[in-house]
Amino acid sequence: MTRPDDDRLYDLLDAVDQALDDGDIAAARRALAQATSLAGEQHVEVRYAQACVALEADGPDKAEPLFRLVVQADPKHADAHYALGQLAGDRDDEAAMIEHFLRVHALDARGDREARIGTRAELDHIETVARELLAALPSPFAEKLEPVPVVLERRPSRDLVRDGFDPRALGLFEGRMHGEGTPHPTRIVLFVNNLLADFPDDPELTDQVEITLLHEIGHYFGLDEDDMVRLGLD
Repeated sequence: MTRPDDDRLYDLLDAVDQALDDGDIAAARRALAQATSLAGEQHVEVRYAQACVALEADGPDKAEPLFRLVVQADPKHADAHYALGQLAGDRDDEAAMIEHFLRVHALDARGDREARIGTRAELDHIETVARELLAALPSPFAEKLEPVPVVLERRPSRDLVRDGFDPRALGLFEGRMHGEGTPHPTRIVLFVNNLLADFPDDPELTDQVEITLLHEIGHYFGLDEDDMVRLGLD
């Protein structure tokens, strides 16, 4: 059972996230100041929010030590490990990136089980959205895509992540592009638990399934975003 102060704290932390999404650093700092006043700077989620604001406002050199403080305080903080993995990738430190990404992969899988993400009904909904989008593709794209399986997987495999793949990717195009010979073993993958974790509710979930699938279809045909719009695949 949450206490009133807990509710207020997480409302403020949500406000920090929203302000950062909106690009409003000043609003993020105001919400962060209130959260810090309420829970203290040492609260792990306040520290994480502080790191996120620092990343957007001051850059990775200021943010990375703060993210490291978060994982020191809570080694199971998947979001902080993910941020550290992204920062390591940005500086071409592949070994550190993979180390953090593998940790994220394990922690997210545990979180899926605890939150019961990926129920049969959720999987059926994503499959239905994907089938309806594929059925509505215009010619000649629909015909050319027929040999390419579109599959649902929970999350990227550990082997993929060990190769440097983003453990929180929403989709994957794998194999040869159209016109490069036989499409097999080309396939398109939707990572359903990642979609559900980021977009738990409709209509955002449906929209993102469609966006992700179209994005991967675009990869198969070698299209950029402008091409997708021009050809009616946006």
